[in-house]
Amino acid sequence: LRRKKLVSVEIKDANGQSYYLDTSNIRVRITKEYVDLDVAALPKFFEVKVREVGKMIEELKKSRNELDKSYHKLEEALLKGVIGMDVYNEQIKRLQEREKRLRAACIDMEKSIASVGQALAQLKAELEKKRERLEAKRLLDKLEESEAEELGKVLNTLGSINALSHLITSSIIQLRLIC
Repeated sequence: LRRKKLVSVEIKDANGQSYYLDTSNIRVRITKEYVDLDVAALPKFFEVKVREVGKMIEELKKSRNELDKSYHKLEEALLKGVIGMDVYNEQIKRLQEREKRLRAACIDMEKSIASVGQALAQLKAELEKKRERLEAKRLLDKLEESEAEELGKVLNTLGSINALSHLITSSIIQLRLIC
């Protein structure tokens, strides 16, 4: 068995987008069948996903602002007499179609964020069980050094998960404000 320092792992998601996950301080085991990452890598992966969601929310916000400006310009043009009522109604219908697409995109994004949140909650529940087991063992008898190290990693990972959960909640609130 050769041991080498693995600096990062490229991960491709279902959409074909790839991400580089920093593994410089994470234990990684690679076999022909799978890549096993230490649980500490998961919050970093979710962090990448949440950052990606943030970028998408910014794009949706930009689309919403453009749509609002278009409505405003159309109303101004009607009031100034630059366009007639028939042109105004036609343009309003187009803007309403754009708004429907924007709402559909927001709903899809919210579902996506919620699924990430559920996966994170599931991971948190598993880690809580592990933490409780290690804490109970620590109270009953002394933990071995590797177990104490594992408990530290679990507590650190749980802290990261809580922070990411708050980001996910605020992302959902932002989406609802946009749409």
